[in-house]
Amino acid sequence: MTATLRTRLQRLLSFRSSSRETESGQSIVVVIFSVFALLGLTGLVVDLGYAYYAERSLQASTDAAALAGAAELPNLSTAVATADSYSGRRGAKNNTANLPPVTATVTTKCLASAPGCSPSNAVVVDQKITVKTSFMKLFGVGELNLHRRSTACSPCTSKPLDIVIVLDRTGSMCQDHWGGSDPSCADLNSAREGIRTFLSYFDSRIQWVGLAVFPPAPSLSQRCNTPVTTSYNSTGSPYVIVPLSKDYKTGGSLNPSSDLITTLNCQKGGGRTAYANAIEKAQAELDTHGRSNAQDLIVFFSDGAANIGPTYYSTSSPYRKQPCHQGMSSAAGVKSKGTILYSIGYDLNAENGGANKCTTWDDKPESPTITAYQAIQQIATEPGAFFDKPGPGELNSIFNRVAADISSGSSRLVDNNTP
Repeated sequence: MTATLRTRLQRLLSFRSSSRETESGQSIVVVIFSVFALLGLTGLVVDLGYAYYAERSLQASTDAAALAGAAELPNLSTAVATADSYSGRRGAKNNTANLPPVTATVTTKCLASAPGCSPSNAVVVDQKITVKTSFMKLFGVGELNLHRRSTACSPCTSKPLDIVIVLDRTGSMCQDHWGGSDPSCADLNSAREGIRTFLSYFDSRIQWVGLAVFPPAPSLSQRCNTPVTTSYNSTGSPYVIVPLSKDYKTGGSLNPSSDLITTLNCQKGGGRTAYANAIEKAQAELDTHGRSNAQDLIVFFSDGAANIGPTYYSTSSPYRKQPCHQGMSSAAGVKSKGTILYSIGYDLNAENGGANKCTTWDDKPESPTITAYQAIQQIATEPGAFFDKPGPGELNSIFNRVAADISSGSSRLVDNNTP
């Protein structure tokens, strides 16, 4: 081999060795970058996967808390406390052990789109968590802040209801607790205000409401006159003074010019107590003008015992001899038709308990002995549908509870998203 050929071969071998070293170095760099990319992608999947799980868990917890709180409306303090107890914070009933500490805020609000805003008909639950990352922090993302909010309303019922309110407008509604005259008629005013609160819960397009009274009116044109006991004695005296109506609200507020509201506002107190016929006439209104697809309800209110009956019945008739028992019997007939009957007893121990004593038309103790409390309690469909206000005073809370019970089971989520 000549010297020239040997030199060329050595140069070729030297070049190939240098190329292999360069290629090897390049491969190592590619592998390193690939490993970092793979680790980054894996970290992204792990961190975002946990964040998604945390977000779904937080949303479920927020929804559950809002619904639980709304079920307790209209009692605002109980609604807030219940929602908080079902939140995702540590120690709450609905906390999730796999989540970081949850910050929960519960408030109430008025939704114009739902009935019963007095003053609130919805519960809002806000919850926040901070999720620490494992791999993403290598790229400068050390934590993810998650925030969920849920709003639930109650009542937000859309089921059709036909309701007749039976109002006691006897003379005792314009007396004080001791039987003295009260020209301001504070008890009757309280009942009217409670009924207006009750009406505010409902949608007049879906829930129709009528008004019955006792004593009855001599005629519909005299329904705003001071009632008298003798009106019981005419079979033509109307107990139902406002038929089932659907115009008592406009734009979510009570309609002051509607027949129901104007008639309710003009009621006066007078006369003695007999409520059996009023219950029967309320049912007759439901039968005559009620809708086939609506649930029938009667809300009965009285502040004392029945103590008289219409004279077109004989003196031995239970309507006159056992007016409280007859009230229970009339209610039983109503309930047998599927009508739900709520009853409210008001200040039944007035006059040192005298208002609680059921008597015959000639002022003898009813036999068997029964109290107004017992009779009004039995008038209700079930014990839970009887509400007692033992002393005089505002009735908003009682009518709130009745409306809430009627609307129970109608709470629902109206919003659940990130604020």
